[in-house]
Amino acid sequence: MKREGNLLIIEKNRQRAFWALVIVGFMALVSIALLLAGLLTRAGILWTPVWVGIVGLIGFGTSAAAVIQTMRSPWHLAVSPTHLRLHTPTYRLDVPWPHVAGIAVAEVNWRPGCALLFEDAAAVAQSATFLCRSSRPDLVTDATTMLARMKENYDHLGYHLGIPGRILEKGPEELAELLTQARTGRLWQQEA
Repeated sequence: MKREGNLLIIEKNRQRAFWALVIVGFMALVSIALLLAGLLTRAGILWTPVWVGIVGLIGFGTSAAAVIQTMRSPWHLAVSPTHLRLHTPTYRLDVPWPHVAGIAVAEVNWRPGCALLFEDAAAVAQSATFLCRSSRPDLVTDATTMLARMKENYDHLGYHLGIPGRILEKGPEELAELLTQARTGRLWQQEA
């Protein structure tokens, strides 16, 4: 977490991504060892370790690319006395505190995360700045898709927007407490 004037920035969880990359690197080395063990035997080529090694290299290579992409993504959350700003790979959402009706810890992507409930979800979706265009239905790249996703989340989960717990450097409970303090102004009073 860092401070820039009156802005408090909670960055993405680089430490978790680093350790995920270390684990993926280790497993890629195991795959290479299996591949070499299958190729360099005296009895000829053992195809089972060769295929397991190749499949492992492909899988762990793909995982490494995903982890690196996550490490390079612009995910962060900034709070100020007047608003919160969520910056994701596809959009930037600026929400004034009066539009935030509730902050809680809830299930987000099958794990605990920080959930936000808005007074007027349509106004929040219209105020978003979208950073890319895509025809993929799983990406939120326009206000209509964002509002539909917020309504679906509200109908099924009870909140409009969920921040996954593993994305930012603060856990869900700690993040919800920080956002609650920022929204009520207690965070800024404590620092003064």
